[in-house]
Amino acid sequence: MMLTSYTHSSCTYLGGLSDVGRHAILAALEKPTIDKVTVITEYPELLDETNWECNCPGGHTNPFNDPSLSSRLEMVKIDTWKKEQLNLSQHFVGATGVVSCLGHRQPGWKNKELKTRGLIAYDGNKQVIKAMGEAKVDRVCVISSFAIGDGGTKSWPHWASKFMCVLFKTCQRHAGRDLLKMERSYEESNLDYLFVKPVGIGEEVTPDNHYYLQESGDKKTRDETGKIYPNDIVGGNMAKMDVARFMVEEIVNPTLYRTSQVVGSKPGTPM
Repeated sequence: MMLTSYTHSSCTYLGGLSDVGRHAILAALEKPTIDKVTVITEYPELLDETNWECNCPGGHTNPFNDPSLSSRLEMVKIDTWKKEQLNLSQHFVGATGVVSCLGHRQPGWKNKELKTRGLIAYDGNKQVIKAMGEAKVDRVCVISSFAIGDGGTKSWPHWASKFMCVLFKTCQRHAGRDLLKMERSYEESNLDYLFVKPVGIGEEVTPDNHYYLQESGDKKTRDETGKIYPNDIVGGNMAKMDVARFMVEEIVNPTLYRTSQVVGSKPGTPM
């Protein structure tokens, strides 16, 4: 998704419109300073689903069908991120930043068709990096996994880190390689990237507009207000909407630059 704003800020969103992706559109629309949200996806029809696999109060409907929101939205449908998308950069011009939810961190577990369509975290984001450079857009928040890159288990000292690291080296090794290549492509670019790494996203969790940031390599957590939780680590089972809100907030009011951030629920929340 590209969050793009012309008077204040705007955003572009890119993704498969599942998991955090659809919620990132709504999180952007919550920001009155964002004038335009450009959605680039293979699956625009997923916005019509009544079940967004979340516990957000009231559920969701397609924001493109809401006259009060549609004037701020633009849909760009592409056929596949496995092929080069010509003139992609035209959709990035004027954007304040980009939210990328391309790829899948658990392909084949729930959405088996992803195995046949292929992994797109690297292929898709490689095109995003090129398009952002051509459009002179610098800021991007990219969803990844806490078990990828920057030390793996060091970024979140929890048993689940070791478990996910093992999975990414064995039965999910192709997905792990795809995400790692994606991260390296951003690291090799000149873009101001932030890799957002949720430690657990729960479909049954009700969003509360809070998120907690793990201090890497240390058992210390801080929340969105800056409050410190010493001798503790972020909890699991974070609401999808709260992950999306964190990503959009880091586009509009960036605080973390060319780095990764493990994000979760309040310390003590079980997985």
